[in-house]
Amino acid sequence: MDLSVVIPAKNSAADLGAQLDALLDQAWSGEWEIVVADNASTDGTVALVAEYSRRDARVRFVDASGGHGANFARTVGARAACADHLAFADSDDIVGPRWVATMGDALRSHQVVTGPIEVDLLNPPWLTAVRGRLPVDRPRTQNGAFTLVAGGNVGIHRSVWESIGGFAEDAFGGGEDLEFSLRLHAHGVAPHFAPDAILHYRYRSEPRALFRQGRFYGRGKPLIGRLLHDAGLPGPSRLSGWKSWLTLFAWLPRLRTREGRAAWCWVAGSRLGQLEGIVHHRAFWL
Repeated sequence: MDLSVVIPAKNSAADLGAQLDALLDQAWSGEWEIVVADNASTDGTVALVAEYSRRDARVRFVDASGGHGANFARTVGARAACADHLAFADSDDIVGPRWVATMGDALRSHQVVTGPIEVDLLNPPWLTAVRGRLPVDRPRTQNGAFTLVAGGNVGIHRSVWESIGGFAEDAFGGGEDLEFSLRLHAHGVAPHFAPDAILHYRYRSEPRALFRQGRFYGRGKPLIGRLLHDAGLPGPSRLSGWKSWLTLFAWLPRLRTREGRAAWCWVAGSRLGQLEGIVHHRAFWL
């Protein structure tokens, strides 16, 4: 087996089929598989994967119900994967039409591969206006210090994965991608940016879901800020987010609109999460 695509999944029956279809429609010269690591789904995810497995032997199901979170599922999936070249995608996104071939070929000559994240295909214009767009013509960086990789769009050699310890399963909240990228940098591994390894990313759209996700992302920010500071790398100032609290009050009249509710809930969740992270990690970065 030349490449294993690992997909963490939890209650993903609504979106996973589109991701599997996008992957299975692709052609590549190497031998490859899809490993769906299910994190204790209670909807039809398990049955959906079983159906795809019957139709295509490249799809395998792995039980990842022994722990919590996407990174735990990624770890279980990586350990069960047959190939030494691993690629990670998420269940609610859709990979681009050349994603498999690009990842597979690039991993033959690079230790770590990442690609652009595109947000217009799967999201309405009002939501992309609220959440913003990422550059698709160049890699994202941490203030130019090192390249950032996303857990849902990265390929890596198993040896590198094991040597740096994989993805962190606790503590960092939504900042685990940045923390993983920081560990790659500390080990002298520079990710290769492959423009054709494009991922179409799906934003949350409901205010409650945006608040929960913002809170999750916010919890890890104080610890990430301290790690960057301790490594002598550019990061946020200790009070870089104080203006966001004023923004929440200024935006209260916007709660009457769909866009305003989405933006307010995202920022409010992030602010609350960061306060929780400050208390939990004793790391004072707002």
